[in-house]
Amino acid sequence: MQKIKISPELAHLIKAALHLTHDLPIAIYKRPVHWERLSKLANWHQVRPLLFDYIQQNHLEGIPKKILQSLHEDSVGQAVTNMAFLGVSLKLYRQLVENDVPAFLMKGALWAWMLYDKPGNREFGDIDFFIDKASIKKSLKILSDNGFEPDHYRSYLLSRMQVASQYLNTDYQLPLNPVNENILQSLEIQWNCSYPRYCYDFSWTEIAGDMTEFSISGALVSIPKMENQLLMMLIHHGGVEQWDKLKYMADFIRLLRLYADKLDWNYIAETARKKGFKRLLLESLNAVTIITAEDYLKYLNPKAPFSPSASFFRNMITHWENERPVIKTKSWRILLYNLKYRDNWKSRFSIIAAHLSYISNLQLIWHKMIWYRKNRF
Repeated sequence: MQKIKISPELAHLIKAALHLTHDLPIAIYKRPVHWERLSKLANWHQVRPLLFDYIQQNHLEGIPKKILQSLHEDSVGQAVTNMAFLGVSLKLYRQLVENDVPAFLMKGALWAWMLYDKPGNREFGDIDFFIDKASIKKSLKILSDNGFEPDHYRSYLLSRMQVASQYLNTDYQLPLNPVNENILQSLEIQWNCSYPRYCYDFSWTEIAGDMTEFSISGALVSIPKMENQLLMMLIHHGGVEQWDKLKYMADFIRLLRLYADKLDWNYIAETARKKGFKRLLLESLNAVTIITAEDYLKYLNPKAPFSPSASFFRNMITHWENERPVIKTKSWRILLYNLKYRDNWKSRFSIIAAHLSYISNLQLIWHKMIWYRKNRF
């Protein structure tokens, strides 16, 4: 194990978020807990309800009443919000499916119910649907009828046919905002797992070729098989968000605990290899082992010994401990990360080539420049 020491605040937060009942296999600085810092970290990592549950279950003492009350209010508020979002999610899902739009719920709106004993313990702020790219236009009409439309910037881009085509080919998601007051402040539709220039491409057929049914509060929804759930999670939480928050690792570990012994690991490994991110899979599973002492690498049986990068886990813990600066765009950060942790030079060259080819979308770039010039203030 790498010689890393963490603060007692992060130690409590890791145990809370990952539902660990044993001592961490990581060295911890011996000093009193700084409760204000713990509360601030919980907010950053978006695991406040999980921390509140952990405090209650372990009867932690010495916590300022103000902090405990705030965590309790956050926990109750998140539970209420998640229930409200559930109703909206199922309503929109039914309308999309009834109108023959290939779609499924994804990310927090699904994983809260799939992976957590208490769905209210999983913080998320919007609803995400994955939609077949060929049905984007049709889905936007349905969602518009329900009061959700693209913001002014994306409406401007989508109003021009060639620009809209280039946007759909170079992006992977479209945020929608409520036209009128709504408890849900953001809804997103996706047609890929990430920006195409990062080369994590999955077609609708690949991601939704083998669907299964899942019951959310008694309502059946069709979702991709669990192997693809893991791959989508790995791409978003690892390849894009770089495991920067405990919320992401909390999802990953819960999926592994619930389904690891039922998954087709040959399919997972081969798909990750073909897409050029098997190393990200191995590094992520190794990080799980370091944090929890739970071994999921055993399911892969790699032919060659895996030598984890010294920086992968160290950087992840550094971000957990110190938070990470919020920047306007994370494109450069994501690019550097993927150039470092993707499988080989062929994968890295493909990413560089995809970034260079973006320049060929002249209509899109031109109209983006026009928009930003007119709306920079």
